[in-house]
Amino acid sequence: MFLPSVNKATLYYFKSVDAVKKERTRASEQKTWIIHPYCAFRNYWLVAILLTTFSNMVVIPLSVSFFTVDVLYSYAWIAFTVINDLLFVTDLCLNFRIGLTSEDSEMIILDLKKIKKQYIKTWFFVDLLAVVPVDYCLLIAMEYGAIGASGQGLEGIRITRLIKLTRLFSLLKLLRISKFLQYVRHWEEVNGWNIGGIATFLKFMNMIVIIILLCHWNACIQFMVAVVMDFPKKSWVTLEGLMNKPMTYRYSKSMLRALCQMMTLNYGFNEFTKEWTEQCVVIISMMVGSVIYTFIFGRIFALMSNSRMSELMYGIKCNEMKEFMKQRQLPSSLRNKVVHHLENKYWGKWFDEKAILKELSEPLRQDIIRITCSSLNMPFFKDADPLFTIGLLEVLEFEVYEKGDLIIRRGAFGGCMYFIDRGTVEVKTPEFSKTLTDGAYFGELCLVTSMKKHPADVVALTLCRLYSLSVDNYNAVLRHFPKIKSQLLAVTQERQDQLSES
Repeated sequence: MFLPSVNKATLYYFKSVDAVKKERTRASEQKTWIIHPYCAFRNYWLVAILLTTFSNMVVIPLSVSFFTVDVLYSYAWIAFTVINDLLFVTDLCLNFRIGLTSEDSEMIILDLKKIKKQYIKTWFFVDLLAVVPVDYCLLIAMEYGAIGASGQGLEGIRITRLIKLTRLFSLLKLLRISKFLQYVRHWEEVNGWNIGGIATFLKFMNMIVIIILLCHWNACIQFMVAVVMDFPKKSWVTLEGLMNKPMTYRYSKSMLRALCQMMTLNYGFNEFTKEWTEQCVVIISMMVGSVIYTFIFGRIFALMSNSRMSELMYGIKCNEMKEFMKQRQLPSSLRNKVVHHLENKYWGKWFDEKAILKELSEPLRQDIIRITCSSLNMPFFKDADPLFTIGLLEVLEFEVYEKGDLIIRRGAFGGCMYFIDRGTVEVKTPEFSKTLTDGAYFGELCLVTSMKKHPADVVALTLCRLYSLSVDNYNAVLRHFPKIKSQLLAVTQERQDQLSES
């Protein structure tokens, strides 16, 4: 539980299985007990702290503003604060023994002295403020009469409210989420969650949660100001008559007020607050709300635009094609056929495949091409040099034909050989007819022999996804492998004999 194991995250960081095993051995040989940052316990603990911190983001502002004294000293609230404080205190202690990742060093820091020194320099005092037992101090003070309802009862209640604000220091724990997000990013990268629609959805939901939390905090602040001032007569809470209303009703009114201010609206309010403090809060709320909403919605727009870049490029290309066909006054039937062809070929996304592959190294490019064309059955080149086959795969061109298209016309000059990725075609002459499907090939006679014209018609029986090999590209690759030409001629002659017999 406390040592790193071989998984996607550790392989992503340490790059190899051997490196992970060496790191595990190094961690196990430490004289003092250290929690490795890539161990299973660390990941589970980070999730627990994240959930606890999120609950504090919601509940603590709510308790300071809306909870009554009965709720604040109920067994449920005391249990909630005890569990939270225990988790935060435990986390404070564990941080003195959790290894550190450093950008300056490739090794994980497992030295106890360095860990303590680094933690005290960074987050120790912030975490210490987050675990101050304010609730317990208040409870003891109430029990022994230090704060009560004596002659200074109202003042005592006001002091109680002010002291309760110190619990907001626990919100500083939110700053530590950045450490957890680093592990989340690692996890997303090694599991593929940082690309595609899932990443876009998660980022979008993150923005929505931020907006909701900002509104929640603002609503709590709106009511908290009136509570701290002990509900003055000119306060908006007094004017709305909310002092004796249920907590849910007070919260909903505060949320409505916060939303209207942050969106600079005046919906549902007959009178503006006359308290100077509350007016300042309104001004700040409107200014901060305008800035934050502009930033957040700008981020959402950029997120949606960037995540759909290939789709936008496809739309631009399709609109360009439609404008061209409109300018040339092509019939509607042909226009629909062209649009349908683009949909089947690109599937709604536009990529410059050649430009992308040029950015990669030769081994990576060959691996991608080999996997992309893995469905192609190439017995025609089964005895050829593997380098020759890879060279041919690199010059293949992807093409799509609709049902009923005449791919090759009998008697036409041959310029390409075709490999079927998906689909069914019919090869026919006046003497015979043959059906070819996934993995088959045709048109090779004009590629490797002196035959200049195709001897048969080839018709697409279904939607066909093909890879074509032109004569020019074939000869360019063959130029580097002169001994293979005689082998291919023999295979071609065998193919012609089979076609003659059929």
